[in-house]
This record gives sequence, C-alpha cells and structure tokens, in this order.
Amino acid sequence: MRRQSGFTLLELLVAIAIFAFVAVMAYGGLNTVIRQGGIVQAATKALTVRQQGLRVLQQDLAFAVDRPVRDVLGGQVPAFLGGATDLLTLTRLDAANPWDKPRSQMARVFWRLTGKTLERAVLMPVDGTVNDSARPLVWHPLLTGVEALTLRFYDANNQSFEVWPPPNAPDAGLPKATELNITLAQMPPLRLTVPQVADWPKAQAPSATGEGASPGSSATDAGTAGASTSAPVSSGLVAPAEENGR
Repeated sequence: MRRQSGFTLLELLVAIAIFAFVAVMAYGGLNTVIRQGGIVQAATKALTVRQQGLRVLQQDLAFAVDRPVRDVLGGQVPAFLGGATDLLTLTRLDAANPWDKPRSQMARVFWRLTGKTLERAVLMPVDGTVNDSARPLVWHPLLTGVEALTLRFYDANNQSFEVWPPPNAPDAGLPKATELNITLAQMPPLRLTVPQVADWPKAQAPSATGEGASPGSSATDAGTAGASTSAPVSSGLVAPAEENGR
C-alpha cells in the first residue's frame, strides 16, 4: 500500500509567511483607501460650507435695497455702508419669514471679519433697532480660514471706491456693483462681483416721529415688499482671480 506524505514543517512555515505577507499588504491598501476617503469627504464638506457662506453674502448683496433706516435715537442711517467700521451693512429684501408674521420683508444685515472668521448678523425690524444697546447684535460665523478679504464698490460711472458711500457723495444710495476679493486657506484667490439691482422701488425711512408708520413696517416697506425677489447675479458664483484678467 502506497504511503501518503503531508507538508513538511518548512513548507508550512513558508505558506504561513506568504499568507501573512498578503494579508498585511491587503490591510495596508484598504486602510489607505479608507483614510483617503475620509480626507476627500472632509475637504468636500469644508468646500460646501465655504460655498454656502459665499452664497449668503452674494444673496445679501443682490437683494440690497436703497432704503435708509432710523436708529434708536431717530437719526437716519444710509441704506448701504461698506468698508468702514464693519465690513458691510445693508438693508435687504426677501427676509426670511417662515411663520408668516405680519411684518416687513426687509432686514438690516451686518457683516464683519473677526480674525480669520467672516461673521453675519441680522436685525429686524429695520427701524428703531440700529445702535440699540438693549438689542445687541448676535453674530453667526459663516466662513472660516479667511486669509485676506477686500471690497470694492462701483458707481454708475464704473469708478471704484474702497468705502461706500463715497466721501464726496454721502447720499449715493446703492453702488452699481460690489466686488469681493477673498483668499481662503488652502484655496486660490477668488473674485466675486455682484451687480446691485437698479429697478427695486426706492423707499424712504419713516419720519423720526414715526407718523404714518410703525417701526419696521412703514408704508414704503409695503411698496417694496411686493417687488419681485428674483435678482440677476453675475454668472459663476466664484472664479479664480487670475482668470479674470484683472
């Protein structure tokens, strides 16, 4: 009868070593794929958050309306302020009203750069709340990692200014367009240009005595509230500054 022979000890050790080597290689490859997937997911999430922040700023600029407001002392404040103490202050239409409250569709919006964080605050109603120490602004961070940020404002003659309204035209109303140049961490410089809508109905702030209008809900607000809220905005939300040829 023929005798059956098995693997020798040396052959078993070689087989086990080969199997262990293949397992280690497979685990290393799988771990690399998982780690790279996590990096891509985190980068995608950060990019989405940044795009959302820029889109909110774009919408604020696009829906800006030439509507001065009254501060808590009754003094008139220009509708649009840029490049001064805070980065940007404006009155905009289409304010969110999810509960359908009986109020104006306008809001006073503030933007500022704190360190490397771009923050936004909103006041409603627009009249009688500005500079009110009893109602401090509540700031919400919308963009982080801001390395550099500049604003330029263009008038009807396409002349650019670093502040708005221009020193020689305090009653200039809205600029023709606003240009934002921003550099975010680990991203190339970006340029965003938003034209202001010229055909929004122009409104005036209510009188300091409040005659004929309650704070935040004046008759002129009602006229602008019915305006169309589809605002033309420059094509392309964000474009690398180098590609604009400026």
